[in-house]
Amino acid sequence: MYVRSLVLAAAVLSAAHFSQPASAQTVGYADAIDQLGTSCGPDIAKFCKNESLGGGRVRECLQRNQGSVSPRCIASISALTSLLEKRAAARVSVMKVCDVDIKRRCSGDGNLLECFFKTKENVSTPCRQAVADAGFDVGLASPSTTNAPIKLTPGELVNSLQGVEAPATRISAAQLRQLAAQSLADPARKERVNRAPLFAQLDQLAQFTIAVQFDFNSARIRPDSFRAVGLMADALYSPYLQGYKFLIVGHTDAKGTREYNLKLSQQRADAIRDALINPFGIPASRIEAVGLGEEQLLNSAKPDAAENRRVQLINIGK
Repeated sequence: MYVRSLVLAAAVLSAAHFSQPASAQTVGYADAIDQLGTSCGPDIAKFCKNESLGGGRVRECLQRNQGSVSPRCIASISALTSLLEKRAAARVSVMKVCDVDIKRRCSGDGNLLECFFKTKENVSTPCRQAVADAGFDVGLASPSTTNAPIKLTPGELVNSLQGVEAPATRISAAQLRQLAAQSLADPARKERVNRAPLFAQLDQLAQFTIAVQFDFNSARIRPDSFRAVGLMADALYSPYLQGYKFLIVGHTDAKGTREYNLKLSQQRADAIRDALINPFGIPASRIEAVGLGEEQLLNSAKPDAAENRRVQLINIGK
């Protein structure tokens, strides 16, 4: 199985500006939530510094304080809210609106949406509009325009998450949590330097790895990493990934105790899952979250290295 792991330094990806909800089909969640994080950063720090992105709590907090937040922030809240509402409505209706087109082109195909997306030339105008409004034509991210060294192209993330039909190794969040708990009690894994991976097969599954910044000793996602979570949401809505389930796996470096790192990484993985569910509407049944702390270091020779702090989004099949 061909697997690519794409490492993204989310903190240096710049904001891509957008204006009106009318152009929603060209705006991805990554750009929209990044614009909110950038425009509302000072307001979030002032009014919502203890609120989490998950559960829509940051957006709700800003809306409660809209009489005091900046006009630029209010515009970003409005644009994001319109985008979320328009996308949700379109995704509910797209299969119905495109029913005739899909049946004509994809009769008997297992993944109707993927089949249709591959062969959607010359479809009806209402269907084409529904597909656009649902965000299926959105590029996953705009290239950075400032000092970011990473240039994303549409499809890179989706390609890195494809290639899973029936994984040779099945794994769940519950199984990984059990392995991590056992690891803490294993004398052979006491030494941190060059500790063997907890589950070596994990890195062989289709996935991408992304850096998400949190407040110190906290599971609160920082505004400069809102884009990273939006990028995950854009990828998971791709027609090519419909029907697949995913693990969100959080990792820390080896600073602090192993027990604390395990707990913190679980809280941070849960925070990302919560944000994908609300505000972005990813079905809860498609995503599980697990924290592995320092039990599966990326750089085992340097346990305290920054690259060990990361999040994996892993395709575990259907």
